[in-house]
Amino acid sequence: MKNQGLQFLQKQSVLLELSKMAYDDTREIYNRITETTANILDIDRVSIWHYDLSRSQITCRDLYIKSEKRHESGSILSLSEYPRYYTALKESRFISIQDVATDLRANEFFEEYHKPLGIISMLDIPVRTEGMITAVFCCEQTSHAREWTQEEEDFVSSVADIVSLVIQTANRREVENELRKSEEKYRQIVDNAVFGIYRSNISGQFLFLNLAMARICDFDSIKQGMLTNIEKLYKRPEDRKALLTKLIQEQVVNDYEIELKTIKGKTRHVLLNAFFEGDNILGMMVDITERKKSEVELKNARDKAEESDRLKTSLLANMSHEFRTPMNAILGFSDLISTESQEPDIVLFARKIYSSGQRLMTTLKSILDLADLEATKSKVRFIPVNIQRILAKILQPFYPVANEKGLFLLTEFKEDLIAFADENLLHMILHNLIDNAIKFTQTGGVTIETELCDSEEGRNIVIRVKDTGIGIRKEHLDAIFHEFRQVSEGYARSHEGTGLGLSLAYRMTEMVNGRISVESEFGLGSIFSLYIPCLEEKTKTKESDNRDLLTDLPPKAFRMYKPDDLPIVLIVEDNNDNAEILKLYLKGRFRTERAPDANAAIRMAGERQFSCILMDINLGPGMDGLKAAMEIKKMEQYRQVPIVAITGYTMAGDREKLLEGGCDFYLGKPFSQQGLHDLMMKVFANNLS
Repeated sequence: MKNQGLQFLQKQSVLLELSKMAYDDTREIYNRITETTANILDIDRVSIWHYDLSRSQITCRDLYIKSEKRHESGSILSLSEYPRYYTALKESRFISIQDVATDLRANEFFEEYHKPLGIISMLDIPVRTEGMITAVFCCEQTSHAREWTQEEEDFVSSVADIVSLVIQTANRREVENELRKSEEKYRQIVDNAVFGIYRSNISGQFLFLNLAMARICDFDSIKQGMLTNIEKLYKRPEDRKALLTKLIQEQVVNDYEIELKTIKGKTRHVLLNAFFEGDNILGMMVDITERKKSEVELKNARDKAEESDRLKTSLLANMSHEFRTPMNAILGFSDLISTESQEPDIVLFARKIYSSGQRLMTTLKSILDLADLEATKSKVRFIPVNIQRILAKILQPFYPVANEKGLFLLTEFKEDLIAFADENLLHMILHNLIDNAIKFTQTGGVTIETELCDSEEGRNIVIRVKDTGIGIRKEHLDAIFHEFRQVSEGYARSHEGTGLGLSLAYRMTEMVNGRISVESEFGLGSIFSLYIPCLEEKTKTKESDNRDLLTDLPPKAFRMYKPDDLPIVLIVEDNNDNAEILKLYLKGRFRTERAPDANAAIRMAGERQFSCILMDINLGPGMDGLKAAMEIKKMEQYRQVPIVAITGYTMAGDREKLLEGGCDFYLGKPFSQQGLHDLMMKVFANNLS
């Protein structure tokens, strides 16, 4: 009895000692628990097994083998393979077995576990942590069959409770470590964030700020920031009041842009997001100073680019005007001399002057068109365009050129083809293609065909310009659409021109969503095919409208007038040569009077009724022709009187600007006598016979 009392006290002392251990090192504690239990109860094998997260298997965290005085770990048992044992653990306070070979709770893994290890008896205690089994404390006897006493079962259960405390402590320590790591991680994230984070009270006292916020405000340290009132950082005190008012009203502000003045006096542009967190303000700031600087620089660059474009446009317009105005006089007078002179030599000389002037004008026009192409892109205006009508207009000036070279110029039109394109660009494309064909054809002629075709992109109108000219070698086909390129170049080139015509046509075709292809046989001729989007049937103009388009050409002749009954035309022109050309071109068809400037034109229009006004747009210093036209149109008697803008400004958009500004018709310099006559017949169409 005395020995039993001593054993009891000894066991209680061991339990007390185990319970007082510091649970810093779980492995060391488990070693002490298993070894102490084995020694005090004289058990051959004592082990602690942990459940995994899926609760489908247990892993040995420590096994003490008393006979060998050694520890081992790492064995794994799959509980799903031993359902009776698993159920017994869940339902029992402990599993006490004297013979594992016959007990139903253990014999299902006897062959693969107990028998190889020589285990005869076992006492397993489920370890519960917060009501859940987290481990199993196992005592196994190998030397003999053992009937476990109540006292031994109670002692082992007490040890299992200590194991539960160890697990709880380890879990709590793990959670604390993870929390500390998380706090450190997020503190690092906050401190290293590219945006400033702060918390302040309503009076402006900083309660927290990160390193990025300190950098934004130019603080030397976070401590310096904590001693600074946020109100000192606002460049304008009213901005702080406005922000607080918005916060109080809406509880949150997003992407609020303000200017700060740092502690060192620098101006910073910041973007603020803030909201109330209890009685405090939690805010996040992003420094956008560099972005604002870039925006200013970008705006300045854009302004400079726009100014450059404006100057470029102005320069091109002035160049166009300065070229065309004198060329109008050169071509006009040489044309009049060649048609009215009776001297053969004089006629020959005049024709050569006219021909050279035309060549120079073609060159200048191509160069100006190329320079103006970029500006034209933003002004492309897609409208329905009648192909037969536009080709009829384009071909008119080419008939005398072809006739002079002894070439035929034929057309094979498919009627009622309506393209969807910019009419001005399409006119220039076709003009360049036909001009190129006639230029490089010495015998035979040029044929223009039109037809419809379907492709993957949709329905297209095809305009083919076929010539019987010199043709192009296959190795040169890629070069013909390059700027300033001809197949023959340098001193050896065989044809006149800048090599811009086809390049302009190619680039303009892209602008109207079309394409150009070429087929050619050297020595036999070439075929240039222009593909332009066709207007769908349901959106085509009405048949009557098409007839109007087709017949919207200048009438053939004027009604005959007596000299005193001829219509009176006011010529508003500051250039004497051009004024004289207009008078000579109109002689016998109209009576003319001249106004040298805008003021004179307005005064003369008020004093006398004119049938038509030919208005030069650039009239030198003072009021320009467009403003003069607008002033004259205000007069009751001139609201229906046609005003024709005659100008050297022929860049993209000039025609539309003049027609929208008060002029009724447009004629670009230089113009021919026939061109002026055709326009005047259109102006006076109602007076035809």
